[in-house]
Order: sequence, then structure tokens, then C-alpha cells
Amino acid sequence: MDKIRIKIVDAFTRKPRSGNPAGVVLDAVNLSDQQMQSIACELNLSETAFILPPTKQDADCRIRWFTPVTEVQLCGHATIASFHALAEENKMGIDKPGEYRFRLETASGILPVEVIKKPEDTLIRLGMKIKPIETGGQPKVEMVRILNITPGEYENKMADICDGNIYIRVKRYHTLFNMKPNIVTMSYFLQTRNLQGMCVYTTETVDRDSKVHCRFFAPTQGINEDPVTGSAHGPLAVILFKLGLLNVEEGMCRFQGEQGDTLGRCGRVSVELEVVGDNPIFVKIGGYAVTVLEGDMLLDS
Repeated sequence: MDKIRIKIVDAFTRKPRSGNPAGVVLDAVNLSDQQMQSIACELNLSETAFILPPTKQDADCRIRWFTPVTEVQLCGHATIASFHALAEENKMGIDKPGEYRFRLETASGILPVEVIKKPEDTLIRLGMKIKPIETGGQPKVEMVRILNITPGEYENKMADICDGNIYIRVKRYHTLFNMKPNIVTMSYFLQTRNLQGMCVYTTETVDRDSKVHCRFFAPTQGINEDPVTGSAHGPLAVILFKLGLLNVEEGMCRFQGEQGDTLGRCGRVSVELEVVGDNPIFVKIGGYAVTVLEGDMLLDS
């Protein structure tokens, strides 16, 4: 029976069993869509990444991401995990310390990836396109009921929607940490509005040098709660900038985002937002990773 080699990599952390675990298949060229989905279901992680040759001439490689139940267009933490695994295996020419740049083919377009390989660890940054943000339209009473919090804990700001996710601000870290959302009600809310996920955030943080702490839920995608959601930090950066909460130095806003503490999987995301005047034009998310498991999985006959 055929086998496929798989790594499990914790992303947005340097410490094993923290951050967000992702499955990584370094050579998925001979796998069918059904096999990829089956492998992701078996691993039962929030996402599994499958690295493939590019189909576009101006790309260096291609990644597809699957949750246990469906394929998604982009996944930040599994991209960090994938390039960590490639660097660890000295693949894609990442065979010695230095800075490397790649063009990654995704269902969201071709995105830039930077890999900074050092003897002790590897930093990966993923560039993301700025997507339009739509504000308003979601009644406060409905949000409070879904999140199972009191009206006084809800920040009096309209929710934002970006790239299929809704972003909701609460006042306190204590509220975010102790929040126990109604997942069934949330699923119905997301389904009926054709949304994929819900990001709840606060500007109260654990670390003094952080700017935001968030939790991310995507029950309709097979992820009740994601430990650390890299891709959510792109729109979060734009939202925080529009709220006047970020410092701009020479056209750049740099900050750290927190996630995963409530699940005992502390993760930290570095974010760089490039702005021209009052307009955000590009964002990068970045972080470290650590491989915690590798081995072979039997494939379906």
C-alpha cells in the first residue's frame, strides 16, 4: 500500500505544543483532491497544507489547504508551517542561512513569501492583499447572544466584514478569555449570511508590546475555534489602522498580535502594514514554527 510523508508543525511559536498545529505534505503532486481531503480529515487539524508544483509561470510553488471538511483559499499558519518544513528539509534552495523570496501560487492569487533562515530558527513572512472592509449591519443584541456576553462587555462599534469573515470588538481581555460562544447559533448566523468565520478581538493584551488579542471561530468550516489565525491578522491590521490605534513610522505600521492563550496554545503573529497617506496598501504576517511530529501515512487504495 502506498504511503505519504507528513509533518506536523506548530506555527507562530518557537515552543512545541503551542501556537497552531498544521499538517504539511511536502510532495503532494500525485495526490487526488479526494486523497487530500481524506488526509486532512484523518489528521483532524484546523488545516493541512499540500505543496505542489506551480501551474502559473510566475510562481515558484503552489499550496492548497484543507480543513477536516473542506478546501480553503488561504491559510496563514499552514503557510508558515509549510515554508518552515521546506527550510528544514533544505528544499526550494533554502539550504543555508540567508534571506529567500518566493512567489506562492494560491487560490487567492500569487502572494510573496520571505524566508529568513538562521542557524537557530527560521522566520517566515507571508504577504497578503488588502481586501475591502464593510462596516455595520449586524445588530448588537444578536452579537451579544451569539458570543454569550453581556451588552456592557461589547465595544460600541459596528462589526466589520472582510473577505468572508466578521470582526467583532469587545472591551476587555477578561471577557475574551472567559467567553463561551453559542457555537450552534454562531453556525446558523454564519451560514445564513454566507460568512466563513468570526474573529472576536480586544486591544487589551497579555504582552505589553502587543496591540491586539483575538479568538477566531469557523464552525461551518469544521473549526469550532482556531488556535492562531494568521490570515485574520491582515484585515485586523487594517481595522486597527482605521481606528487610529497603530503608529505609523516611515509608511509602516508594525505590531504583534496575540492568539491561542485561551486554548493553552500561546501564539504570536508579527504584522507589518504598509500605508500611503490614509490608505493601507499591503500587509505581511509572519512568525516562527517548530516541527513536532513526522512520519508516513497510508494512502487509500
